[in-house]
Amino acid sequence: MVFLLLVVILAGCGGKTNLAKLSSRELFELGMEKYKKKKYLEAIEALQATIFNYPGESQIDTAQYYLALSYFGNEDYVLGQVEFNRLLTNYPASPFAPQAQLMKAVCFFKGTPNHYGLDQTDLQTAITQFEDFILDYPESEAVPEANHYLKEARTRLAHKYYESGIVYIRLSDYTAARTYFQKVIDEYTNTEYAADATYQIAETYYRQRNWDKANELFSNFGTIWPEHRWAADAAERACEAAFQGGEEALRAGESTVARRRFERFRTACGQDTDRLKKVEEYLQMIGNLPVVEVDSTDAGS
Repeated sequence: MVFLLLVVILAGCGGKTNLAKLSSRELFELGMEKYKKKKYLEAIEALQATIFNYPGESQIDTAQYYLALSYFGNEDYVLGQVEFNRLLTNYPASPFAPQAQLMKAVCFFKGTPNHYGLDQTDLQTAITQFEDFILDYPESEAVPEANHYLKEARTRLAHKYYESGIVYIRLSDYTAARTYFQKVIDEYTNTEYAADATYQIAETYYRQRNWDKANELFSNFGTIWPEHRWAADAAERACEAAFQGGEEALRAGESTVARRRFERFRTACGQDTDRLKKVEEYLQMIGNLPVVEVDSTDAGS
């Protein structure tokens, strides 16, 4: 048993390559071989030895690039972006520089937690770097890839701000909610959350009983996004705002405001026959009310 154990130990020691005895070419080829076999830790060891021991060799920028790719393949995105950045700093004229710039951004993207509720600071860094890459290398074949990552990153941030707005709706802090929703609309217009944020802004005004604003925004929503999953809900909400707003104004004795809201309902919500009948009764009632003259001195008070 002891003899067999010694054989195994000696065999293991003998199987490990002594990197110190390899030439620069041998080290480099060993690193590339390990990288292609996805043995990233061994590739990292060989490529690091190449860079540190033979810094003046012609293939050093290639070794640096594949060292960074080995960290990336091993899902060590922090060290990956460090090594891609080292290539950009030390070998800016390298043919690998454009791809290194893109991969550095990808490392920031991959290193950010997937859940929008966690810290997304590095995601904003990734967005900036993707945008820089597209501006710096507009003819690159990697631009579609950069755009793909950029869209995903922007969508995730839009989701984060959108959910923040939803939280404030639940807290009935509608002003704060609108701030977040408006940020989504202004800065992340091309994401799916822009339309959702527009709907939610209208909803905040509805909940605050700002009937005219709610009616306007819900009506506009259906015009801008007629195929959206909430288009039918927006149309119903617009009708509700006009109807409830008309009733509220009528109870307050504001017949002119009530008439305007009811007429808006009659124009846009004719399919709601039950409430349309009620609206016609309200309009007839308003038509029979005496006209109240408002004194000009009171009107400005």
